[in-house]
Amino acid sequence: MAVRSVPIGSLAPGLNNRLEPTQLDTALPNRRPATYLYAADNVDINAKGYLKRRRGQTTAISGRAHSIWSTSPFSEAFAVINGNLERLRDGGADFTRVIVRPNMPQLPVSFSRGADNAVYWSNGVTLRRVINGEDRPAVTDALDTAPLVAVGKGEGSLRAGRYLVAFTRTGPDGESAATPIVQLQVPEGSAISWSASDVVNVFLSAPNGEILIYQTLGLGGSVPVHTQSGRECDTLNLAPMPPGTIVRHYKGRMLVVSGNLLFYSLPYQYGVYDPASGYLAFAEPISVVEVVDGGIFIAADKTYALADLVEGQLVERLPYGAIPFTSGTLPRSKQGSQVFWQSVHGLVIGNPDLSLANVQEDALDVPSATAGATLFRDRDGLRQIIATRTRVEPSVAVASSYMEAEIMKKGTFQ
Repeated sequence: MAVRSVPIGSLAPGLNNRLEPTQLDTALPNRRPATYLYAADNVDINAKGYLKRRRGQTTAISGRAHSIWSTSPFSEAFAVINGNLERLRDGGADFTRVIVRPNMPQLPVSFSRGADNAVYWSNGVTLRRVINGEDRPAVTDALDTAPLVAVGKGEGSLRAGRYLVAFTRTGPDGESAATPIVQLQVPEGSAISWSASDVVNVFLSAPNGEILIYQTLGLGGSVPVHTQSGRECDTLNLAPMPPGTIVRHYKGRMLVVSGNLLFYSLPYQYGVYDPASGYLAFAEPISVVEVVDGGIFIAADKTYALADLVEGQLVERLPYGAIPFTSGTLPRSKQGSQVFWQSVHGLVIGNPDLSLANVQEDALDVPSATAGATLFRDRDGLRQIIATRTRVEPSVAVASSYMEAEIMKKGTFQ
């Protein structure tokens, strides 16, 4: 049988499994001949279209790990390893490892760094933060119930009228949400007393007033005279931020996803939110939230862009959503911040101006999946995103710009 050589053009276009194996010829923008790859395994492609076998790896940390997250540039990382939340730092030839929270449930963990330099994390059950290597509550716990209050007639100098009173707790994690307001009718010359099981801050309105002003603190005591010069209670009618599956920060607020709701905290009060208005609701559960300079990308039933969290309007960007646990942030470039995630139709890149592009849809037909993971990789002059999916049919994809995907049937995210 005669053997015929078939010329192959530059492989820079990467992978295309939408074409027949005999129809992979194409051209570069400069009209030079090029060829798509139908499949590839464990190789990199540079901008000139040359193939190079991927460099090998060695195991740095053994054990069962998930929810790996790090800062960029790298200063510390976090991962759940063998059931413990660990903080990892560069120790030169090895990592230094510290367990910050043991006995974690087998749930995915989301991380985000706040302006206070703390790393906030949540797994859908718990919302906490790590600061200076110590795992702490996101905010001081609120009182379970309001302290007992009473009016002592003739025991003070309060003017007659209707008074409003509320209580908070303070500690290393800030001020808690206030208790519900207690309303008291006070006769002339009375005092208001309270008894609590913990040290509390007491806030009291003027007679027939609406603004609650700090008076004093303690386990118990009384307020015989109303002080007008104290600070206002700024956690009144607020609630602790709920735990969720996604945690992010945007312009001084913390964002937490729980089901189809996106909660947002008060500005620079990450632990509390307004339950009357501090959330956005979507038609389906939210799978991805990523922040760029110009706003927020949110994937639920569809993919949306939101320029302003409080007053902005949701703008539909894609008619489909995203795969959970597959989003991340690219290192800042001249264009500003960029983010990425896996959609049901391939990898999506989001830009600082809230524009986005599915960089694979025209070339790749990728199966859907219930979950996945992504990793940004910068090595040998190549900037790539390594992406895996679970519970799909095996396939292998490689592309030279932004993406190198290994579609896994099942197994640990890589």
